[in-house]
Amino acid sequence: MKRKRLFISIFIALCLSFGSFQYYKYQRIHNIFDEIYYEESDYHNYSFLWNGRAFYQLKGLKIVDNDSQEISIHSIDYESEDLPNDIQFLGYYFYFGFQGMTKVGVEMRLRIPDTETTINVEYLYDVNNQQLERFMWYQDEKHVRYYHQSQVEAFLEKHGKTVEDIRKEADDVLRNKVLKDWTSIYSSRFSTKNWGDVTVKDIWRDDLSKN
Repeated sequence: MKRKRLFISIFIALCLSFGSFQYYKYQRIHNIFDEIYYEESDYHNYSFLWNGRAFYQLKGLKIVDNDSQEISIHSIDYESEDLPNDIQFLGYYFYFGFQGMTKVGVEMRLRIPDTETTINVEYLYDVNNQQLERFMWYQDEKHVRYYHQSQVEAFLEKHGKTVEDIRKEADDVLRNKVLKDWTSIYSSRFSTKNWGDVTVKDIWRDDLSKN
């Protein structure tokens, strides 16, 4: 009888612990980007022991998990042959506590029609403040990168584009490719139209150097 009571007590304690853990996991999710970040973070920390990785369900991905101390030790890139013609590159990168950062980024390189030129747009989400920063830059034939607003605006004007044009195109890729794929492999509380509690902020990379 005592053993039975002990077993029941242990079972109840385990159930309560599991329930509390599940509640904690639920409460920390404010939006769709939290889901992406924590699903990957949990996988690397402990859930690989018994859970499959959500991104393993998507075909055409290149997953990099490097145990070095480089910034981009965790990245997930779409294979180029699986992307639409107007997208040269598309992928995620994760910061799991690197230099105190807990962020997930999405980078895309969009082709400008009738040229071999691309414009880069990045979204960087911080789980600490539920803020999604959106910024853009380009690279010339000498692989020099240009981030300042005036440089990007002048570059786009040469090709008959505006910053707002590119933002709309990038948001369309984010919604209808990146987040659509995510909701196809994960039982999300959110959708491509309803991202949850997140603030989108447009910045320029020269502003980042002031932080």
